[in-house]
Amino acid sequence: MSVVPISRSRKVESVGGQVLEYIRDAILSGRLAAGTRIDQHAIADELGVSIIPVRESLRQLEAEGLIEKRPYRGAFVSTLSLTELMDIYVTREALEELAARIAVQRMTPEALANLDSLLAEMENATALGDRSALFDLNGAFHFTLYTASQNTILCQLIESLWERSTVYRRRFTFMPERAAQALAEHREILDACHRGDADAAGRAVRVNVAQTTKAISGSSAGSDETGLYRMDDQKR
Repeated sequence: MSVVPISRSRKVESVGGQVLEYIRDAILSGRLAAGTRIDQHAIADELGVSIIPVRESLRQLEAEGLIEKRPYRGAFVSTLSLTELMDIYVTREALEELAARIAVQRMTPEALANLDSLLAEMENATALGDRSALFDLNGAFHFTLYTASQNTILCQLIESLWERSTVYRRRFTFMPERAAQALAEHREILDACHRGDADAAGRAVRVNVAQTTKAISGSSAGSDETGLYRMDDQKR
């Protein structure tokens, strides 16, 4: 199962849109690693397009924070500092708690049934130790919940933060000791949704997101052991 984020659930038909999705997916999947220089001509040749839609795509991805331009060197896949990553997660805690609270108040039976189904799949993936499936199911669960808020702006803000931290989220999803705890946290979120308790759902979501915040803060990632973090900021 793969998750199609909210804003990309529609079919992309234009050449420019297809190029944009191709490069974005390469970054979010890790095929283009953090710090990698983007070879615009190679991408254009691979996709059989001119350089123009590739350049336009890189401008859009730069605006999204996934690409950074370096003078006289070209475009590179963005690499977050530890402080930037922590800031993303602290902001996610607040926004996702808010989205969950609103969602419970506007929850439809269909959305609740979808959450039930996703949790069942998460239980199965946890039992099998399928970390890749859990990564996708986690995203599907959260965005099914947040979409129920019917607040498009809030969902788009959350999605942009998820995208900027995708590679980093994947690392912590694949920590074996995290799976059982995460499953329990999602059960608590869903139980609160069934009770119609918006405050409890919001708190449970915040706790769930905060676990990764704590893992990032307390891990040895600050030493750049994975090569994912910039070394210009290790003071946090």
